[in-house]
Amino acid sequence: MPLEATIVATPEGLHILNMHGRLHRPHWVAQLFASLSQLHVSILSGRAEQTRGGEWESKFILNFATSSTDPKSLDYSALAEQSPSGERPAPPKLSHFEIIRRSDLLVELRVEGPDQIGFLASILARVSGLALFPAELEIDTPHGQIKDCIVLRGIADRGPSEAAYQSLDRMLRSFLVAQPSGMKK
Repeated sequence: MPLEATIVATPEGLHILNMHGRLHRPHWVAQLFASLSQLHVSILSGRAEQTRGGEWESKFILNFATSSTDPKSLDYSALAEQSPSGERPAPPKLSHFEIIRRSDLLVELRVEGPDQIGFLASILARVSGLALFPAELEIDTPHGQIKDCIVLRGIADRGPSEAAYQSLDRMLRSFLVAQPSGMKK
């Protein structure tokens, strides 16, 4: 099924973006989020899941409050399918992360930090450099704090190698920022 995207305004002034269908680029969500962050659009929450080879179901809550872009004027499918710009987004700021190897050998990455436009685009762009691909995303930004969960797979839908796992851990450690005393990492 070709990729379809719909956007609907909510009474609260937010927008719900639903996307489903086949995506040809494994890092489509990184491209979509990078494009939205360049337009100053914040992703407040959402979920995306690969249902079968290349087919995705996703729903994201977007905030256009700091953007001058009309939400209905964007071609979200084209944003998801475009080629990387080559620009590396600013490093994300993490207050906590956890990496868990699941029974299916995929890796579950839980990240927390202060709300930052471009946070997920930055994380996903860097993860792509490790040949890791998102299989599921759960995004939430309660009270200005990012609490996201990303399930990652390696090449050929396999679990990431131990080397990729260790590289991911080292990379994420470099993004940790100091917290006020009394808070736990």
